[in-house]
Amino acid sequence: MSRQLLPMLALFGALAACEGNRSELPPVHIFIDMDFQQRFDPQERNDFFADHRAMRPPVEGTVAQGFLKDDDLFYRGRGFDARFSDELPEQIELDAKLLTRGQQRYDIYCAPCHDQVGHGTGPSTRRGGGFKVQPASFHQDRLQPMPLGYFFDVISNGKGTMLPYAAQIPEADRWAIAVWVRALQLHGKNKGWDDTPRGVVAAAPASPEKK
Repeated sequence: MSRQLLPMLALFGALAACEGNRSELPPVHIFIDMDFQQRFDPQERNDFFADHRAMRPPVEGTVAQGFLKDDDLFYRGRGFDARFSDELPEQIELDAKLLTRGQQRYDIYCAPCHDQVGHGTGPSTRRGGGFKVQPASFHQDRLQPMPLGYFFDVISNGKGTMLPYAAQIPEADRWAIAVWVRALQLHGKNKGWDDTPRGVVAAAPASPEKK
């Protein structure tokens, strides 16, 4: 064995012998990197703040990226004057596809109480003694002139004994349902309802077209 290799082998052996040994001294950090930081762990105390919480709440008014929702018409059904609008948002196109979607969502979420034609006599009102307050009929004089934004708002936030459906129904589908409600109103007003409207208004106008 070459004499030059002996020192190197001795060095490797010494290093290997140190494996697993304990020391009371802190380890030597040749490269500090990010091992030492001025940071706090979750739920840790921080006396710098009056409430002593290291975890700070978001700054008031902070909005996560993509969740600004500054379009009042699309997200709240209101125009520039803060009143309910009868126009559709730019994101919503009035066509047969929208009406079909509105009919599908209406049958799932609304028909159990309001029935398929909107008279407020759905199957859930006839079971277990019915409701103390019957669901509203969309064909009554009070609701006939209501703008689309009103129905969008009721779906979003609820009204009276009706709970909000914002968590279950996305905004675009709420608009589709509002359009379908308008189609039911128009068809009921013009022709009357004698049976369930399975697709009979697939091409009916839902509201004044977008400007």
